[in-house]
Amino acid sequence: MTQRLYYRDSYLKEFKARILKKVKISNQSAVILDRTAFYPTSGGQPFDKGVIQDTPVVEVVEEGEKIVHILREEIEEEINSEVVGRIDWERRFDHMQQHLGQHILSGALMKLWGAETVSFHLGEEVCTLDMSKEKFTEEEAKKAEECANEVIFNNRPVRCYFVEREEDLRRLDLRKIPNRKEGKLRIVEVENFDLSACGGTHCRTTGEVGIIKIIKWEKRGEKIRLEFICGRRAWEDYFWKNELIKNISNKLTIKDSELNEVIDRILEERKEIRKELKEFKERLQTWEARDIINELSLESGEVKIVKKVFEEKNFQEIRELVQKIIDLNDRMVVLFGVKDAGARILFACSRGLKYDMSGLVREAGKFIEGRGGGAPNFAQAGGKKAEGIDKALDFALKNLRNFVKE
Repeated sequence: MTQRLYYRDSYLKEFKARILKKVKISNQSAVILDRTAFYPTSGGQPFDKGVIQDTPVVEVVEEGEKIVHILREEIEEEINSEVVGRIDWERRFDHMQQHLGQHILSGALMKLWGAETVSFHLGEEVCTLDMSKEKFTEEEAKKAEECANEVIFNNRPVRCYFVEREEDLRRLDLRKIPNRKEGKLRIVEVENFDLSACGGTHCRTTGEVGIIKIIKWEKRGEKIRLEFICGRRAWEDYFWKNELIKNISNKLTIKDSELNEVIDRILEERKEIRKELKEFKERLQTWEARDIINELSLESGEVKIVKKVFEEKNFQEIRELVQKIIDLNDRMVVLFGVKDAGARILFACSRGLKYDMSGLVREAGKFIEGRGGGAPNFAQAGGKKAEGIDKALDFALKNLRNFVKE
């Protein structure tokens, strides 16, 4: 059995202990101590990091009543030897802020709407909390933050103590009744606000949490999942967002209070510009399509054929241009090639014509070592042999009559 020092003192940064056992966990060296300040992964809170005899602790896990410290490498000390452990305090205090922040936020959600916290996860960057509530609004998020942060600003004391299960049920008004039914129960009490069963590490006063900020939320089945941050995380989040707003305001030469209005105006202007640009591009493509028909058309009976190879041109724009050409004349055949990162060919004909452009493009695609297909009047192929494009187009021109549908 390992004595858990963090139960009594979450602020303990260094401790001495005796090695009870040296083991291997997935081929990694590990030790079990008679006492420890290292918190193991449990209850949604990740494990502590730090060192034992200057050897980094890479993970801490529970095995029944024992706590296993997984190490980066084996330590020299043998069983019954005394060792010194030191906690990564920055990580520990961050976890204390986040976990107590969760208790406070969960208490606020319960008091405001009777919304029970179903689960909690303390992540590397954000914390998540699932609550039993059908919906959650911006206004409710603001109320929850106000309630929670008011508790923080009041700097209420936080007490951690043990009670027997029977005593717990008889006199304590717990926010949530735990599933555990045997042994002592550890209680975390935020004075005159929240009472919870919890084995995690917490600050001594609510003021040490600093601030609680709800970042976003989403519906997950019948629950709502909140993402939130506390303490230093919230300060760092505020810092970079404030810097971002300041930089954008400076670039736009406006006050930060005017940012929302100006961005709305910019987005509306961009929408109009895009609309105008689209109209101009369509006109330009129409002119380009007419020029190609007039200058490059080859007469083959009553059918006009255009054959052209483009260098490094946007393929989507080529597709749009082909569509313009076959829309402008009901007796057109288009044989286009595009040399970009590889090779592409695009064959099309007016809908009134009976050519099988899909079959033609598959055969011509062999010259570019590619494959393709499509509709009878609009087909394409892609390959890797750009130098074969001209041969593919020549083949298509020469064999066009062989791909007429009956």
